[in-house]
Amino acid sequence: MKLDSNPYKGTRDFYPKESIINWSDSINDKSKQNYIFSKFRELLTLNGFVEYSSSVIEPAEAFIAKSGEELGGGQLYSFEDKGGRKIALRPELTLSVARMVANKFDNLRLPLRWFSIDNNFRYERPQKGRSREFWQVEIDIIGKEASEVDLEILRLTVELFKGFNAKPEMYTVYYNHRLVLDKWVENNNWQSIKPKLYKVLDDWFKVDEDGKRRTLLEFMDQESVQKVIDTVNKIGNPWKEYLDIARTFKELDLILNVIPKLYPDINIEFTPAIIRGQAYYTGLIFECFDSNRSNPRSLFGGGRFDNLLDLYGKSTPAIGLAPGDVSFHEFLEGWGLYPDSTNTTEKIGYVVKSPDSLLELFNSIIPEIISQGKTFDIDYEYDRKENKRIETLNKRGCKKIVII
Repeated sequence: MKLDSNPYKGTRDFYPKESIINWSDSINDKSKQNYIFSKFRELLTLNGFVEYSSSVIEPAEAFIAKSGEELGGGQLYSFEDKGGRKIALRPELTLSVARMVANKFDNLRLPLRWFSIDNNFRYERPQKGRSREFWQVEIDIIGKEASEVDLEILRLTVELFKGFNAKPEMYTVYYNHRLVLDKWVENNNWQSIKPKLYKVLDDWFKVDEDGKRRTLLEFMDQESVQKVIDTVNKIGNPWKEYLDIARTFKELDLILNVIPKLYPDINIEFTPAIIRGQAYYTGLIFECFDSNRSNPRSLFGGGRFDNLLDLYGKSTPAIGLAPGDVSFHEFLEGWGLYPDSTNTTEKIGYVVKSPDSLLELFNSIIPEIISQGKTFDIDYEYDRKENKRIETLNKRGCKKIVII
């Protein structure tokens, strides 16, 4: 029997670039994924976060209850184990960290600044920027109510982009607030159409003006439609009404005052057109978009999830964000932000003339370069021409060649 050697649809195998002839599929380059994660790990550690990890298998009911219809329903990889328990491959990391915090709640020193780099699974149509298996960097501050930490999370978001040498024109950060949205809907007596309205707002950046107006007119009168459009476009009294609601939340008032002064050259915009699909968000929400015309899409987002631990019988506020490796790779690739080489360890190639050289090589030379933090490759093909052996080692990533 001959089995198909391709990976499961929507998942990736990561290859060492130096091992592949005519390499072209950079999204499967393990060194690039390592570069993304090592840079995130470095930046987060410098910003006071510590790393944890969790199991890829979780009870399914938590995701069904709290992740919204799209994620908790159709996209969930769920099944029964041999004990009859309904379990799932985690589709995101936020519920996992909530469970872990609840499990050790009485022994934890809050607030926590935690991050994790792990893989997730969602059953959706694979396309550019999306796959069925993907890695995320889950970043959370747990145990601090809405306050200065909300501003800090937006600051961290910008600093992460800057850490990859992204320039201000390369991305935009949009932010909103779930409770401001809800109060706005309540003030305008739109509660009965809230799900439909939120769906239009969630797709705001994907649909042209005429399309948005047509969809809104299906369930709103002309005056209400114009009010929604004017609010999102920040026109006149409709926008003032929304902004007045926002300023009643102290953390949002702080952000609106400080962010323009902190980052005057970076596109950070307050807008009603950010919803975030997960049902557990309770306050500040935000989303980061690529400005590259070849990749005009959301890169990642986050927000406040103060009630999530209630699922596990505990209660503490929390806020976080979660960049993913697929979309962030497209961002770095599109703007040419990868360094010339993502393999940062110096690799030395050794052309061995005969077996007589092996004792010296293994007994003294190799231990010495390892102690210097370098790595190596060895060519044992004694009968090949020396220039061909050097060429082979160069193609395998060796910048320096030693003949021994």
